[in-house]
Amino acid sequence: MKVSNNNGLRREALFSLFITSYIPLFAIVIVKQLHEGWDYLHWGGWSKVAFNCFLTHFGMSVLLLVLSIVGIVGIVILLRNLESNLNNGTITKVTKISNRNSEAIGYIATYIVPFLASDFSSWFESVIFIVIMALIYAIYTNSNMVLINPLLSIKYSLLEVEYTVVGDNTGTSHDALIITENKEFKENVSYQLYQIGFKLYYGKERQEK
Repeated sequence: MKVSNNNGLRREALFSLFITSYIPLFAIVIVKQLHEGWDYLHWGGWSKVAFNCFLTHFGMSVLLLVLSIVGIVGIVILLRNLESNLNNGTITKVTKISNRNSEAIGYIATYIVPFLASDFSSWFESVIFIVIMALIYAIYTNSNMVLINPLLSIKYSLLEVEYTVVGDNTGTSHDALIITENKEFKENVSYQLYQIGFKLYYGKERQEK
């Protein structure tokens, strides 16, 4: 499996993060296609005409459903791996925290809502949609957008933090984006941070012994 050039996440993990960030849109598109094509949702036999009819009215829904399942399975595996690797992370003292959960709302408004009016029964609009998604994916995987994910925001929080490394006598301050299960954000506490990209971390508040 290949690793991304600019961060520690594998291509498969980046793909899963990208796909799951669009699951709200995929769900709406699937429901919309089912509603608009309900009259065509019946067995038409094994014929080319029936197959073409199915692809026209439900092809995009099938594709998005498969991608959603792949993305969810991939994200579950990713989160389990991050949790198991967390003990190999860096012990830090977080000195400043800013909540970035609102980024998920902006993500929905900017990248998801504009697609809602698309007619995916049109092959032309379907191809345009796929091309645009491919372009967004290229940008997404080379930026800190990988942690901006509406689905993950249900359970996880996105934080912008400043921290110092415990044991570093220079006291140098660093900044980072971290994704964490912690819902209560405290400053001047220890966090275990596992790096997953350039200034991107998976973290958890460290229980002092």
